[in-house]
Amino acid sequence: MKISLSALNSQNIKKGLNYVKYNGLSGVLSRVKYKMSGPGLAYNNWYRENHQVDEEEIVRQSETSFEYEPLISILVPVYMTPEFFLRAMIESVQRQTYSNWELCLVDGTRIVEKKAVEKEQSAYDKVYSLETERIIRQYMEEDSRIKYKLLEENLGISENTNKALAMAEGEYIALLDHDDILTEDALFSIVSELQYRAYDVLYSDEDKMSEDGSKFSDPAFKPDFNIDLLRAHNYITHFFVAKRELALNIGGFRREYDGAQDYDFILRCCEQAKSIKHIARVLYHWRINNRSVASNPHKKEYAKEAGKKALTDHIKRIGYYATVSHTEMWGIYKVLYETPGNPFISIIISGCDNEDNMKACLTPLFEKARYSNFEVIIADNKEADTTNTLCYRHLEAMRKNIRVISKPELKNKNALRNYAASVAKGDYFLFIDNNITIDDVNSIGEMLGICMRPEVGMVAGNVYVDNNVLCNGGIVLGVNGLYSYAYQGLKKNDFGYLMHNRVNCDYTAASASCVIIKKNAFDAVRGFDESYESELGDIDFCLKVREQDRLIVVAADAAWSMIKKSSNEMNLDTSVSNSQAKIEEKMFKSKWQKCYDVPDPFYNPNFNLEKEPFEL
Repeated sequence: MKISLSALNSQNIKKGLNYVKYNGLSGVLSRVKYKMSGPGLAYNNWYRENHQVDEEEIVRQSETSFEYEPLISILVPVYMTPEFFLRAMIESVQRQTYSNWELCLVDGTRIVEKKAVEKEQSAYDKVYSLETERIIRQYMEEDSRIKYKLLEENLGISENTNKALAMAEGEYIALLDHDDILTEDALFSIVSELQYRAYDVLYSDEDKMSEDGSKFSDPAFKPDFNIDLLRAHNYITHFFVAKRELALNIGGFRREYDGAQDYDFILRCCEQAKSIKHIARVLYHWRINNRSVASNPHKKEYAKEAGKKALTDHIKRIGYYATVSHTEMWGIYKVLYETPGNPFISIIISGCDNEDNMKACLTPLFEKARYSNFEVIIADNKEADTTNTLCYRHLEAMRKNIRVISKPELKNKNALRNYAASVAKGDYFLFIDNNITIDDVNSIGEMLGICMRPEVGMVAGNVYVDNNVLCNGGIVLGVNGLYSYAYQGLKKNDFGYLMHNRVNCDYTAASASCVIIKKNAFDAVRGFDESYESELGDIDFCLKVREQDRLIVVAADAAWSMIKKSSNEMNLDTSVSNSQAKIEEKMFKSKWQKCYDVPDPFYNPNFNLEKEPFEL
């Protein structure tokens, strides 16, 4: 088949060139790899088979009566909306299987002002103005649940949305863009969750939809509420629902954040919300068209600055000392937390027989790391007259703040960690394995700054092998067995699922091979369980921290390297016998079965739990 030049859509070419400009060649290659191997490739069929409600289910939902049936006000600012998109949006609301809703449409399409001849519109604008009003009023005549307000002037996206909010009478408000659509079960799914608790905020998964609405792609399968991820970008976006009282109390939308007004609004809602519910179901289709951010986010460069301002103001409101900056990824931000008072850290390392390894581990802490207020404790269980005694004397002689402690009766790494913590002087403990070396000069400060937040218990760094392949980091439970590393095997600058490997994220667990924890959090969980010799001991420790209602954060830019360990050895613990491993697995399952009875809150259950992370 001969392909004409017109088939090479100029918009797509321009979009591709922009992507190269903003993400570089490595970013393009990583994106192609994701498209070919990630959930996007098979998603259209997967969605139709797994999430699209069939006629039988539609009837069942439509006939369902709930004990609590709140009125939900759907806010839609309309502006120059093409007829096809406008009708599709309105009809998607009308098709809801839950019927107690109102659709609040505010039209900011420019109209001719009788006393303002100088503002006369083009014929194109007049057609949009007249047609938009005619179409909406046509629907209003048939459905009394549709409200409409034609503005005398376009006030901008925030103020227009506030006009819709002022029209709303529902207990809850929901946000819908004028060219997107809701799935038939969107409101039903929201109200189903409200039967259990009157949540302040709810949000769902979403995907993208082709311009003609025939194909779905790029699902955003989100975690439960993840504050560190939200401070990297607006991962919540659509479908967002909040109590109207909450929306009014925070003052609605603010025009100085136009372009990122939804990000600012969501941040302020989440600051005040006492309960936030994530629904792991695609309830929203974000239409891709040449006018939308979904098609090409670089169309709205001003939105980046508005997002940065929204996030900076959020950080100020909650009283943290931190700076917000752009990253190389469009619309992705970095929050760098300061370390006021520069607290004292005890860096705890288990001993080893290899003096070169120990020096490779220790030397960069003094010569490379920018954070310097620490002591180093090397904990060993060798007898005093063994060959490594001389090695330790050399190490202690290197610096005044290195000390070696020895207790031969301690039989494993967890026992050594606990012993070292018992004599440590720091307010924070940084545990690193003896084959780990600092890679980024800011790693300690980055981890400490996050850990100093009151709601955080501990922070893990990302550990790479020598070819920049991620080895240790965030852990998800119940995936491909008892647990899996979220992004193990990715190169440092690769794009993982939704780029979450490149930003700070909250996790249920993380490797203790490189982790900093508050002393009081360590004491509250009584340290590591010395019954474990395998990596399950790390996860047991993390789950105890989570039981204290403390966050576990992986600091994406806190980079460390593993010394002399190849990628095919990444997840092996050869010191643990098969029999011991079985004993520990049985012990772990018995203790933590409750954590496997529900999905990992920081991992989306739509992924196939029997495959590698982030596969359908």
